[in-house]
Amino acid sequence: MTIERLEEIFEKIESNWDGDNAFQGLQILSKYTKNLIQAAEHDIIYSCSIDDIIDELTEQDATDLAKLNWHIDYGNFACFV
Repeated sequence: MTIERLEEIFEKIESNWDGDNAFQGLQILSKYTKNLIQAAEHDIIYSCSIDDIIDELTEQDATDLAKLNWHIDYGNFACFV
């Protein structure tokens, strides 16, 4: 996976999540890191750095994150809660 491909997936896939999209996304990311939450603000959580897992991230997991309405912010995976 490349950052360019990941950005393309996130731009093209429409979100169609059901349930707790933050928790479901963290479950996906837990395959790649143990440090799941790096920071949080009022209504958003930031997870791992894209650079830290981009080489291992599968296209299916990237697609699933996009469907769960996750996005890229400050070089990290992020999700509104």
